[in-house]
Amino acid sequence: MISPGPYDEFDLTGHACVVTGAAQGIGAAEARLLARRGAAVLCADLADTGPLVEEIRDEGGIALSWQGDLTERGAAEDVLAAAEGSGRPVSVLVNNAGIVRDRMVFNLDDADWDAVLAVNLTAPFRLCRALARHWRGQPRRAGRRIINTSSESGLYGNAGQSNYAAAKAGLATLTLTLAAELSRYGVRVNAIAPRARTPMSEAAFGTLPGGALPPDRVAALVAWLAGPSGEDVTGQVFVVAGDTVRRMRTWSPVRAARQPEEWSPETSKRFLAELFDGDATRHEPAPISALFTGEATG
Repeated sequence: MISPGPYDEFDLTGHACVVTGAAQGIGAAEARLLARRGAAVLCADLADTGPLVEEIRDEGGIALSWQGDLTERGAAEDVLAAAEGSGRPVSVLVNNAGIVRDRMVFNLDDADWDAVLAVNLTAPFRLCRALARHWRGQPRRAGRRIINTSSESGLYGNAGQSNYAAAKAGLATLTLTLAAELSRYGVRVNAIAPRARTPMSEAAFGTLPGGALPPDRVAALVAWLAGPSGEDVTGQVFVVAGDTVRRMRTWSPVRAARQPEEWSPETSKRFLAELFDGDATRHEPAPISALFTGEATG
């Protein structure tokens, strides 16, 4: 484990962190790095996180395991209680767990819609709510962080992922809302939209070089946000891909058209055309393959 100096802006000693979806991929990378920075890390997943916990402990870190279904009612409270078993205050929540059930909208049934929304949006919300209630009942203190995991599908949309895109868009907007609501309690809330090669994203990356998009780079950004270095950062969404991090903005006007006179279908057609004046196309969404290869810059 890293031994921090008198002041280390990345030191998490004395804090407990919760990482969901920690059994593999980005979540495992996040858990490892947070533990190396001194945190006691609760590794939560539907799958067994025991091997990861043992790995962290072998390195001299502190880790606990929670295995269960985060979509079940009461799971959020169970996770936080387990994290408190470390003897440290729960200071950081990393909502990383996610699933995909990709279908075109005409093939998407209610079960696949509900499952994706439950894991990617409802479960993170319940964890945020449980922790916010816990923090509200305590004196304000520094170091409180919520880091949600959105997606470029949620920021740009992506054909075949209406369920996943809706959930991740909701999580990004939830992040902005919670940042506003929880600021008075010293909580900093941010989101990442990672573009990393993991078991869940393998099919989308296809034949791209395996080392081009390592999860460890995503984990580095999360550790920066989780530590004292992230104290002045809140309400932000970051796309992290390869060697590049992009700070995103919320929806903003591209062009405005004004019609002070009475509106009608005829006048609307004329002045609303100004909204697209000079644009080659009204809307041409980028395919997910372009997002992964960097051809779509957003």
